[in-house]
Amino acid sequence: MSKKEFLLDQLAVCRNEDSWIQPLSTALKGLSLENVLWKQNEGSHSIGEIAKHLHFYNERWLKRFKEEEVSPPVENPITFSAEGFTEMKWQELVQQLDEGLAEWQQEIEAASESKLHQQIPHFPVDALWWGAISNLCTHNTYHIGQIIYIRKAQGSWNSKE
Repeated sequence: MSKKEFLLDQLAVCRNEDSWIQPLSTALKGLSLENVLWKQNEGSHSIGEIAKHLHFYNERWLKRFKEEEVSPPVENPITFSAEGFTEMKWQELVQQLDEGLAEWQQEIEAASESKLHQQIPHFPVDALWWGAISNLCTHNTYHIGQIIYIRKAQGSWNSKE
């Protein structure tokens, strides 16, 4: 299996393909705004905050991969902000997450295998693109697990889906 095939498989599982983990599309399906904003306790994140965080990093790394300008680094806690969430903003975020992962799939499909083996330019450590994108997928699956855990805690998870 090539690195490209490997990454396309990981991205499909993150986005909407059933596998031994639930994809993001399933984890976010059927949530009310109340579910999205619910926190188990003051020190935890809501589903909305986690989704916002995922969108921030998926988009940031996609821009970097496409060699577009990336905004200056921000403190990680800022990426979890879900202030001013409405039902419409939530639905827009869900759509942006799906479209972002779809764009990742398109970019990887179009990329050469050699690009995936290149060093990431202007990155503070030596890292190859395929490894960073694999880590991005791992980051997504970690937070998908958190979202499902929160849904189970709040009673909004249907394990039959």
